[in-house]
Amino acid sequence: MQASQIGSADDRRPPPPRSVLLIGGIDPRAGAGLLRDVLTAIALGTRPIAVGTAWTEQGADVHSVEARSAESLIDSVRYAVSARPSAVKIGMVPDADAAAAILVGLSSYEGPIVVDPVLASSRGGALFKGSLADLFPLLRRATLVTPNAAEAAILAGVAVRGLDDAAAAARALADRGVAAVLVKGGHLGAAPAPVTDTLLVDGAVHRLPHARVAGGDVRGTGCALATAIAVHLGRDVGLRDAVDAGTVWLGRALAAAVDLGDERHLG
Repeated sequence: MQASQIGSADDRRPPPPRSVLLIGGIDPRAGAGLLRDVLTAIALGTRPIAVGTAWTEQGADVHSVEARSAESLIDSVRYAVSARPSAVKIGMVPDADAAAAILVGLSSYEGPIVVDPVLASSRGGALFKGSLADLFPLLRRATLVTPNAAEAAILAGVAVRGLDDAAAAARALADRGVAAVLVKGGHLGAAPAPVTDTLLVDGAVHRLPHARVAGGDVRGTGCALATAIAVHLGRDVGLRDAVDAGTVWLGRALAAAVDLGDERHLG
């Protein structure tokens, strides 16, 4: 065998693992937010790169947000982008300055971006302070935006009480320049009816039913779903298939949920 036919040790090395850039607020208990995103990425076999936007305290009686400076956020996002992540997921953005800073930091990034527009904690209390108009440049930058029904209603300015309303809200967001919208249906209907999410992409509405997992409220489901979708987009999976794959993974994580203190977390 000729020497040229023998692969070098470098040739036989596996390709580097794909990575996902996760941008969001830090909930110290890891039930939701950036730490939940990191856990999700690891569970899906993808290397997380994390950039915090704020520290939060989200107990029953204490709720505070300590936002990071815009200057440091720009530098951190730029540095993270230099690692060439396969996808980006953006969660909690504390204010207009942070939204603008993230956009500047991502200016050279060309891959898929999923934005989960976290406006308030599931325990109550605002997580975004400022005009909603300040969020729209970031939403327009996204490959996919993943509001729940309440967030879709606030962003679109329409009531969302059912599936037709969810589709109307998604269309309203598309009219404002958002490329694709997934309105999560977990708060529409109740057991034993399935959960039906509403996906608007390329002008078409798709209703995506899936089984409702019993067991009580679990923190961080929206954070985890958006991260799972971003992970699959970063593997060159199409948008509809990435949503389906993320939903299947979330169902398994919900079925394995555990109680931690006074919270229920994904397994």
